[in-house]
Amino acid sequence: MRGPLMVSAILGAVLVLGIALVALTVVRGSSNGAAAANVTNATPGATPSAKASASHATTAKAKPKASPKKTTAASGTKTAASLLTVPAGWKLAFDPSFSGTQLDTGTWATCYDWATNPSVGCDDNPTDEKEWYVPSQVNVSGGDLNLVATQEPTQGLSTSGAPKTFTCRSGMVTSKPAFNFTYGLVQITAKLPYGPGLWPALWLAATNDQWPPELDIMEHWYSEPQMKVYDHTVGKKYLGGPVPTPANLSAGFHTYSLLWTQDRVTWYLDGVQVYTTTSYVPQQAMYFIANVADDSTAAGACTGTMQIQSVKVYQP
Repeated sequence: MRGPLMVSAILGAVLVLGIALVALTVVRGSSNGAAAANVTNATPGATPSAKASASHATTAKAKPKASPKKTTAASGTKTAASLLTVPAGWKLAFDPSFSGTQLDTGTWATCYDWATNPSVGCDDNPTDEKEWYVPSQVNVSGGDLNLVATQEPTQGLSTSGAPKTFTCRSGMVTSKPAFNFTYGLVQITAKLPYGPGLWPALWLAATNDQWPPELDIMEHWYSEPQMKVYDHTVGKKYLGGPVPTPANLSAGFHTYSLLWTQDRVTWYLDGVQVYTTTSYVPQQAMYFIANVADDSTAAGACTGTMQIQSVKVYQP
């Protein structure tokens, strides 16, 4: 019996050793897999921010910025003229019509709400601007809202209320008091005027009439090649400036967009992001203004029309 028992014992030992080796291999494989998963999960995520990407340059390759979505109907509603997808679940809150031949005065005012006599006219920033805004320089035709700047001596009022002659008469509209909002996607399709002294703008001002904040969706001077965007912060300080402008904005209609959320403001031109900030994001109600200002009294200045096809505001 000793010989077979020894053989059995040896064979049993070999079998046990083999099973142990297999078990050890499985355990090591599982451990390596878990470690790889942990390394993957622990790798710092890439960010489109240039500053953040630089800080992670040794551990993770930064991902390129995502291109604006063009055809993702499932994730939101695409507007016809903007190339910019409306965030999923957001609703159209403001979409005034410019049909017919009369401005809807229930939606639009033609002077700032602090004007003492808006039917006569108003001005803003008299140190830099030479225009007097009057209702007659605002008209609706062919489905467009037209804000017309004309170099013509015009009787207005100084800041003290005394009679004053302005060299320019022009048009503006404001959504206050009819529509004020906090956060949203603002999209305006418009054609700008180029020329001496002209200063068209699309912007948001604080409903409580305190300044700042101010968000300039678009400002343009004269016939310069670039438009500007601004977030006015504290006092006369601001964020922003000239942004990439690949087209002559007076040659056709373009869509100017502002995505304003609780923690970020982002500007777009024809659906392409041109500027963004997470600093000094307004946390209060604001309203929309469109105007054509003028900052020159030279001959030939203050002559042009800003045409606006649509103004839309989407909100969560």
